[in-house]
Amino acid sequence: MQRKVWVQLMLVVLLLTVFSALANAVTYASPETFSIQVQATGTVYVPPTKAQMWVGAKTDGLSAEETLTTSNLVMQNIIEIVGEFTAPELVRTSEFNMYQKERWDDVTQQSIPEGFTLRHVFEVQILDLTKVAIFLDRVTQAGANIIYGLQYGVQDNRTPREEAYRRAMDEAWWKANLLAATNGAGKLILENVEESYYYGSTFDVDGSSMAEGELNSFMPGQLQVSVNLQATFKAELAE
Repeated sequence: MQRKVWVQLMLVVLLLTVFSALANAVTYASPETFSIQVQATGTVYVPPTKAQMWVGAKTDGLSAEETLTTSNLVMQNIIEIVGEFTAPELVRTSEFNMYQKERWDDVTQQSIPEGFTLRHVFEVQILDLTKVAIFLDRVTQAGANIIYGLQYGVQDNRTPREEAYRRAMDEAWWKANLLAATNGAGKLILENVEESYYYGSTFDVDGSSMAEGELNSFMPGQLQVSVNLQATFKAELAE
């Protein structure tokens, strides 16, 4: 009886040893892998299709009513001109602020009220860039004494962004394949991508596709649209 039990134990040990060897053989036979991490950039240059600026008027008066009335008259003229150059949905109020003016009296050591000031400012987008200078002249003549922040952009940036993403991913795959081949790896699997989108106010005149005759002081070249990626790949060593 004891001999039978001993034989069975030996068989169990033998089977466990065989299974362990097989498992080690499978692990050893599986392809070795390593990670490749690359950074890539996709850049597209596009001509600006809109100009954005802030336009308004600062009005002073002895009373709040007088200040508001005077401001409304000036702003009505400005609004009419704005309507000639752009659509209503491209205009919005960015500031409407009335405050009391004061001066310090050295005799009484107190602040003395001296009327009111009202600042009324619109954010305006103009799609016809050739009319920006004319627009600024017109609103200035109408009483606008607040003009700042002139900048250029793209009305619909989805198309250049898509192209920038494609170029960035093409560069990421190219870099990863190059590193994999250099290290004797074949198959690549994309595991993770992290991205940051940049839509800059950097202009590039040399890379411009616009005709030279179209460039002027209010159309300063092309906008740079860039996408930066950090991609991680799993590479399998060739057997």
